[in-house]
Amino acid sequence: MNSELRKWNKLIKQQDEFYHRIAKKSGLADAQFWILYAICETQNCLCQNTFCENWCYSKQTASAAVASLQKAGLVYLTYAEGSRKKKDLHLTEKGENFCNKHIRSLQSTEEKVLAMLSDVERDAFFRVYEYLLEKLEDSY
Repeated sequence: MNSELRKWNKLIKQQDEFYHRIAKKSGLADAQFWILYAICETQNCLCQNTFCENWCYSKQTASAAVASLQKAGLVYLTYAEGSRKKKDLHLTEKGENFCNKHIRSLQSTEEKVLAMLSDVERDAFFRVYEYLLEKLEDSY
């Protein structure tokens, strides 16, 4: 394995570990954390199926995470408008308070960190990262 591949894999694992520690520190499993994170990105309403598609989680993993978030009183479900199968996830008041403390504060920090890059640097970073992931998908 060449040194660039090792470096790339190390960076990916460091990022994964960072978010895992954040989730664990807030008392959540990774899938629970990312569901709440995604709800916060979408103004507090998220279709469970859309979460699975956009965040690369299986329906089983998402359903188990949602059930535990419901049990903890952080989210509730409604049927998506015009559907008898698709469900929307919403934050409860307790979920709002939890997300303000644990999720939105992280998102604010992430925005500040990204803002440290110039527009050109940020665009280049995303363009290269997306390109590499796309090529991996196409090649494997």
